Amino acid sequence: MSVTKVLVMDKYGPDFNVIARALRPYGVGLMWTESLSDGLSLLTRAKPALVLVGRNLPGLNDPTDLLGVIQAERLPTQVVVLDENPDFDESMDLVADGVFSVLASPVSMERLRRTAGRVLENHALFQTLLSSGAADHDPGDLYIYKNLAGHMEIRPLLEAFCATAMKISGAVGVEVRTMAELGDMSQVTVALGRTKRDVQREHNVDLAWLGRHLAAATLYFDEAAPSASLALRSFDELVFAGSLFLGQAVRFEETIKMASRDPLTGLCNRRVYLEAIAREYQQARRHNSPLSLLTLDLDHFKRINDTYGHQTGDEVLKWLAGVVKSVIRSGDLAARTGGEEFSIILPRTNLEQASVMAERLKQALAVSPMPPQLAAMRPTISQGLASLEHFLVNSSQDLIYWSDQAMYLAKREGRDTIRQIADLSMNSNYQDVQYVFQ
Repeated sequence: MSVTKVLVMDKYGPDFNVIARALRPYGVGLMWTESLSDGLSLLTRAKPALVLVGRNLPGLNDPTDLLGVIQAERLPTQVVVLDENPDFDESMDLVADGVFSVLASPVSMERLRRTAGRVLENHALFQTLLSSGAADHDPGDLYIYKNLAGHMEIRPLLEAFCATAMKISGAVGVEVRTMAELGDMSQVTVALGRTKRDVQREHNVDLAWLGRHLAAATLYFDEAAPSASLALRSFDELVFAGSLFLGQAVRFEETIKMASRDPLTGLCNRRVYLEAIAREYQQARRHNSPLSLLTLDLDHFKRINDTYGHQTGDEVLKWLAGVVKSVIRSGDLAARTGGEEFSIILPRTNLEQASVMAERLKQALAVSPMPPQLAAMRPTISQGLASLEHFLVNSSQDLIYWSDQAMYLAKREGRDTIRQIADLSMNSNYQDVQYVFQ
């Protein structure tokens, strides 16, 4: 039995002993090189399951260059990048391009061990399927894996699954839908071919991975008798491969979601908010459509923390986020942009309509049920509104600035109230609205 190999392409340094110790329980053959040219030679000859590559390896312009070699040579290899100063956005771009993970260097032994474990587990399953399918497929073809691999998003993967299932089973239609067990991710349904009303027989299969039910697929046939094609090993292989790659796609989307959400409230984080407001501003200008921004801040939040403790303060923030979610419309985007500050982007909404939204939110907070531990208080918010229609707004940053300043004005004028950009322009000091929170 051949030994599973791991290739390290990096300068010799403190990571060497950590990597060797982390991988020792897996019994892999560890190869190390500090040269890009030697590493590429070893990559194509040894066909390792995992490549750990230093981001600053001399001669390596882009880690995704290795993915091109892996795809061209059709290697069963995953790439993990080691980076001394990993940038979040760049790391997410690398993952989206096909890199398995980005680890900070000096590397954490526990994190490396978990990452390597997932890669090696997938590699072992791939090799099992490869050997079991040798009688049915040309090893150089493996069209099932070729069709399904590389889809990092769930919908394109399910579309490829449907097309492949129709090809190998003789089905006239396939429908596959993800399960509610995927958490709060939206259910995805993909259908290809003819509908259930036109067929005589259907066959159901489940896609599950590591005990997690991911999706259910239904194949539709014209014949009333079972299709002989369903007995082929290739169909079992399709279900197995579909489960494997769907599990990876779900994990990728969950990782992206975690990176875009505020962990306490579940609302979008500031990075996503800034990207969204810039995008919505450009679209509103291009299509000459209205756009408004509502900024809100909890009143006397410091007093709440000092009186009841920070844990209660967190519960108040979660309660507020829940009320915001219940009020906004589909298409609106709510984000936590600071400690107790939130913003709601309101596309295709003018200032008058946004004022109605702000008033509705204020009323909802006044009557919304509160958790028992918060029963002694009824927090209020100060809200500020700005809109694209106002002459002071000439960029997305202007929209952010003026809604923020309108919120500060609401603080100055008594809290638990709503102020607009027009209220600022009537104030001689509107360019420098400041307020010291008490």
